[in-house]
Amino acid sequence: MKGLATIFREMISPTEDTLNARDSKNTAIIASHNQDQISSVTILTFDVSGSMSGMDYKPTRLKGAIKAAQHFLIRLSEVEPENRVGIVKFGSMAKVVSHPLPIGISIGELQAKIDNLSTGCLTNIGYGLTLAGREISRIPYQQNSRILLLTDGSSNAGPNPVRVSQELKARGIQLDIIGIGGSPKDVNEPDLKKMASVVNGELRYWFIKTVPELVKKFESLALREIK
Repeated sequence: MKGLATIFREMISPTEDTLNARDSKNTAIIASHNQDQISSVTILTFDVSGSMSGMDYKPTRLKGAIKAAQHFLIRLSEVEPENRVGIVKFGSMAKVVSHPLPIGISIGELQAKIDNLSTGCLTNIGYGLTLAGREISRIPYQQNSRILLLTDGSSNAGPNPVRVSQELKARGIQLDIIGIGGSPKDVNEPDLKKMASVVNGELRYWFIKTVPELVKKFESLALREIK
């Protein structure tokens, strides 16, 4: 049995075990909410490396990505409000910005978290994909799952993203991948194409040159092109 001093210390500076216990409890709450209605889970996975501050996408690549993601959230909340959306960002490391939440009742929270994204350094695509896969594992009973990855560069840190993507696809997770900025050669298209899923003969990778095109693509992806 924990003493009062131990309990007080954990309240001020929680241990890893305490944080994991809280995380597990939150996961159970998320999973139990209308689990019979969950048909799809999408993890928006964003590159926030320093190059995402490039201004060839006005005002910046990251701001263009944020604008497109906001349109995705609005569109998805209209057509599939019961489904879950989570957010992961990656630079030198990767971080969960939001666990998967029901888009219909959580759109404001998700939009606010996307708006707060900022750039860092390096491009750790492999770890970003790994965290996205873990977030999908939080939600049992889903019929479909997808990682929507956006990047403007080649992975230069962390695990091999091609290998990670193969593991995710073997679990039945669909990978939709978008390259932006500069030119296709700047995003290491050979690797991104290997990472992307192929659905009904269609490679789920696109290189997009402008913000209006990016917004249009994200809106179309909100129509749940998961097979």
